[in-house]
Amino acid sequence: MDKPTFVFSLGAWLTPIVFDAVRDRLTTLGYPSECPAHPSIGAEPPSLTLEDDVASLRRVLTTLADEGKDIVLVAHSYGGVVASTASEGLVKHVRAESGKPGGIMKVIYLAAFALDKGQSLLGMLGGNYLPWMKVEGDYAHVDSTGAVGWQDLTVEQQENWNRTTMHTSRAVFSGETTYEPWRDIPCSYIICEQDLALPPAIQEFFASKMGGPGTTHRLPSSHSPFLSMPDRLVGVLGEIVKV
Repeated sequence: MDKPTFVFSLGAWLTPIVFDAVRDRLTTLGYPSECPAHPSIGAEPPSLTLEDDVASLRRVLTTLADEGKDIVLVAHSYGGVVASTASEGLVKHVRAESGKPGGIMKVIYLAAFALDKGQSLLGMLGGNYLPWMKVEGDYAHVDSTGAVGWQDLTVEQQENWNRTTMHTSRAVFSGETTYEPWRDIPCSYIICEQDLALPPAIQEFFASKMGGPGTTHRLPSSHSPFLSMPDRLVGVLGEIVKV
């Protein structure tokens, strides 16, 4: 039996290389994976929206599903908003009812925004950007990335990863979620306990939406365990997929 394909939905400001270490480990274990870039990240002019990111991810998911692939969708940070909306209509059991192969079998939120239908990321934050978000016109930059996003790396590693970040279109944070996957499909949440970007208390609230026991997992990491502890993250992903 073929193993499912992992698809990663990136957080804002990040490029696909941040998941390379995790994807390499998944490949070794026999799991294929994809990590598409969000078009809003680095866009010039910075005018793209949540809908652009959703359409991009949805194309990848639809292609895989139509090829008969079972998909595990892993969403990080802002990528949770993209993943929730992009997954509508692509759930495996829903597709099976209409005779279609493949589809999303699980969604895993990794220190991610799991928003209610009709809610935007900015709205959930009470209309205020987080202190480390630096907004200039239509540009949204991240301030002191290493200290907030991956403080559990060495200073040299932090500086190297800081250089890979890009601006994000401000508009994406006002886009509203249109779907709540946890109402139709098994979902899990991985709480990053040392997270300085998305406070663990907020993550606990999001995790409570996932449902029954065994849906919440924890890592003693920053906002970016794919950089600081890829082996442990892959271990947790493996546990979730086997459940």
